[in-house]
Amino acid sequence: MQQHRHRGWQWNKDIPYSIRSSLIEAAKKEAEKIGAEFVAEDAEGVLETQVAQIKKAAQEGYDVILCNPINTDTALELEEIAGGIPIVFYNSCPDDKYVYVGSSEADAGRYQAEYILDKSQGKDEINVVIMQGELGHSATKGRTDSLVQALKESDKNINIVFKDTANWDQGQAKDLFNIFLSTGQPYDFVASNNDSMALGVLDAYAENNINPADAPVLGVDATTDGCASIEDGKMVFTVYQSAKGQGEYAVKAAAELAKGGSISNIEGATEDNKYVYVPFEKVDSSNVSQYK
Repeated sequence: MQQHRHRGWQWNKDIPYSIRSSLIEAAKKEAEKIGAEFVAEDAEGVLETQVAQIKKAAQEGYDVILCNPINTDTALELEEIAGGIPIVFYNSCPDDKYVYVGSSEADAGRYQAEYILDKSQGKDEINVVIMQGELGHSATKGRTDSLVQALKESDKNINIVFKDTANWDQGQAKDLFNIFLSTGQPYDFVASNNDSMALGVLDAYAENNINPADAPVLGVDATTDGCASIEDGKMVFTVYQSAKGQGEYAVKAAAELAKGGSISNIEGATEDNKYVYVPFEKVDSSNVSQYK
């Protein structure tokens, strides 16, 4: 068995291409740095393909697998298929029985709430629209739950006037927001679980001659298009997750597990040795030029 043959990287459709490419490039560089062979596979969002890829990696004797699970409910099945080969999960977080590298999704939602509250200091009541990502995805739950919790822990009267699932998709978000507009309900902010959905809301704004300054739109991911929208004075806020950092630390965690160690000495590791968190960063008009 060749040591440190890291196999994995099954991409899900919800990860923007720019993040995917940055993450895999960082992982490759980190693998080269430690003298590891790195092989990339793409399951294209198909669980059966992902299962087949992991079976093949197990049969070929790889030392560790990096996996973006198509469905987090299948994590146990994937580990059993791997036949004792350690798996490091990333992007979509299974429950606390598995090793995961990524950013703490709760921070992204909390940062959105902090922005909304900071811009609403003169208001007693805030009406918020939430565009959610794919139901069942850990990022959807973490970002949405923490956003709502942080808002409701404030001294404001918080009304979630609309919350629906646009599956990370710009077109779906535009259509959903147009449906919301037909209700005539008031709204002060629109918080989206990712930048693509935020841009979809802004597309609806453009179609309906809505001034983005009247009801600011927030996203997550700091994609190229998201940052350009902030520079153009449309989207007001997003949250950067370091694809480079996630790629590097996923390989670092994999290397430790491949040699029978733990992730305890990796920066950002939690005390239970189950998570390695790469910090999110707040992005608005004051610093967006750093993230282009």
